[in-house]
Amino acid sequence: MKRYVLMSVLLVSMFACPAVLSQEFEPEDMEIEMQMREKAMELEQRERKMDMEQEMYKLEIEQRKLELERAQNDDDDDDDDCEGALGFLFLLCAVVHILVAVWVYTDIRQLNRGSGIWIVIALLTGLLGALVYAVVRLGNGRQKGS
Repeated sequence: MKRYVLMSVLLVSMFACPAVLSQEFEPEDMEIEMQMREKAMELEQRERKMDMEQEMYKLEIEQRKLELERAQNDDDDDDDDCEGALGFLFLLCAVVHILVAVWVYTDIRQLNRGSGIWIVIALLTGLLGALVYAVVRLGNGRQKGS
């Protein structure tokens, strides 16, 4: 009886093992599985590529925002520079007017003639007022000398 059992187990294993082995290692199943793995890898690559492109777009947008902020700050700085230059020009004009008025005052005092109106004119008009004063002074000097 042991022989029959052993023979039946042997016969069953001979027919069953190749059937099981053939199912596990069928070439068609392996090809399909490889194709599925390749497709999965392609899908993962595409997802990574899309993620990378999204990150690149985000970085580009941030870069453009920074450039706009810098441009706005530069415009503000240019306005400040213009205001500073305008203030300096105003200060320079005020100093020139005062110096011209001082010159007219000292000239009037040295010659002991003229009036204080020329000082006011020189203060208000600057170099133009000093030029008019000089022309009038030269004209007065020639008339008295003749």
